[in-house]
Amino acid sequence: MNISRSARSFARDFAALTAAAVLTSVFAGPAAADEPTPTATAPATSEAPSTSEAPAGSEAPEPSTAPSSTQPENKPAAAQPQAEPAQRAQVAASIDLGDDPYPSNEDVHFKIKLTNTGGVTADGVYVYQLTDKPTDLNVPWGGWGDLSSGRGIKLEPDQSFELSGTGSIRDIRLDTVTVRAVLFDKTGFSVSPEFGASAKVTAAPGDASGIVYGDKNGNGSYDAGEKLTGIKLSLRYIHGDVTYTATSDENGTLTFNVPAADYYLGGDVVDGWLFPWRTVHIGKGTKLDLRGAPPLNGALKASMKFTQDSYKVGDTAHLTVTLANSGKTPLVGIVAECNRIGDPEILQGTGPGWGDLLWSRGVTIGAGETRTFDVTDTVPAAAFNRGFVVAACDFGYPEVDIENHAEASDQAAVPGGVGALAGEVEVYTDQGQVKHGVAGVKVVLTAEQACPVIGEQTTDEKGHFEFRKLVPGLAYKLYFLPPKGWKIKYDNPTSVDVYAPEDNPARLGIQAEEGDAPLPKVPTNPETCTAAASTTPSTGAASSTGGTGGGQSGGSGLASTGVDAIGLGALALLALALGGGLVVGARRRRRTI
Repeated sequence: MNISRSARSFARDFAALTAAAVLTSVFAGPAAADEPTPTATAPATSEAPSTSEAPAGSEAPEPSTAPSSTQPENKPAAAQPQAEPAQRAQVAASIDLGDDPYPSNEDVHFKIKLTNTGGVTADGVYVYQLTDKPTDLNVPWGGWGDLSSGRGIKLEPDQSFELSGTGSIRDIRLDTVTVRAVLFDKTGFSVSPEFGASAKVTAAPGDASGIVYGDKNGNGSYDAGEKLTGIKLSLRYIHGDVTYTATSDENGTLTFNVPAADYYLGGDVVDGWLFPWRTVHIGKGTKLDLRGAPPLNGALKASMKFTQDSYKVGDTAHLTVTLANSGKTPLVGIVAECNRIGDPEILQGTGPGWGDLLWSRGVTIGAGETRTFDVTDTVPAAAFNRGFVVAACDFGYPEVDIENHAEASDQAAVPGGVGALAGEVEVYTDQGQVKHGVAGVKVVLTAEQACPVIGEQTTDEKGHFEFRKLVPGLAYKLYFLPPKGWKIKYDNPTSVDVYAPEDNPARLGIQAEEGDAPLPKVPTNPETCTAAASTTPSTGAASSTGGTGGGQSGGSGLASTGVDAIGLGALALLALALGGGLVVGARRRRRTI
């Protein structure tokens, strides 16, 4: 199999591409940068590790005295004095939940106090909260401040530290809320026993009601003859796994008697009606708009276009969004949902520049009407390494029937990045282990552009090949032409993604096996490509010195084609932006609101 060895593979790509990669192709992401490896992680279970052992993933410290290398092999080493184990940090911790009882619709306030009671510095101290019980407080991401994992504080002997925070009740049906935690330091060892506190909770009464109706005429409000009976809808508590369900009666009235709190409502298709997803606050006597919208039925069409061909990171990008309704019913409450796959170079579509297209607002597109909207967003930093910025959104009612939303996308170039790719053509065992590389394989790198051939390499004795000075973001392909008696086992050619920076190349492994197979037809460059490049050399052109990976290669890792890979690639990337040839395979994923 052609195996990606990218250590910086993205989870989003893995989920979408694993099946295809196993059967047919290679996905090569950039290799991970050299970053320090954490020595420990907090335990994955609710049981607090003892102070004598590290959490899962930690390594025990090595002995401070290595065995003597001068002892004869057939004679056991003499007993060596053992160094005293390093003194472990000891931190006393307490937490106060303030005055109880807490109403179920209010945040819980806590104060934690730490004191270093040991004789050594406690460095990188952080809180590992236990959250396996429904009574455990729901502290939001970052809610532990400097005591969050990945941050941590330093405490000298006898030094104390206090921090205040808030959290939400996880299960509003219960009468108790607790906080349970253990402290760890940067070594990965716990420096405190489990500690905690609890408080009482009282259910704050709440009730809400409204008429469930199907908005047949699309005017966004209830009219006579639109009531819907027997419709089941649910409230989902936003801070925990608690759901309340009710059904509309013969008058279309639906009533919830629930603890006062914030809930999610909707996101369901019931009897063909779309009930949009939204957040509602339930208190005493809350009135609910329980509108069911008619299905889109393909009436909504969408397009998006950047107003510039290229941007820099941090620029405010303008897009023109066009929405058209070909149906006979107005579409009320249409919103944009963007970047469902979570790629960092894709605009989020959640900032104020999206105006009424934000999920919490919505626009109306009249019957037979076409409307345009100017929206703005900031070009993210990740677009530089990717080579382009992307807008990829779907449009419809908030988080309901998203499979039938109208989709639109566009991209614009973010030039300046330089990337590379490297890999090996190898033979594998049945267990997936590398046996050896295959030398003498001609490797041709192409891109979808006017001058398609970027460069050529020939694998060395280890099967290695490498291409540098590449423009990120192009649609690259690698063609493999093995010597007689060898063939590529899977896709040939194979597609590959290239990211910046150049010192963190995309890496891939190509599986070869004995045998013969027809060679792929490799594109060729028109004569005008070589002629133009030879008369106008640039820094991206290959030099006359030998490169890595064997064969006659420039120092950049490109073959001596005479083509300026950086210059042509940048033009191709700009052309791609102009052509709008982006296809975004966005998985349908409900946004966490």
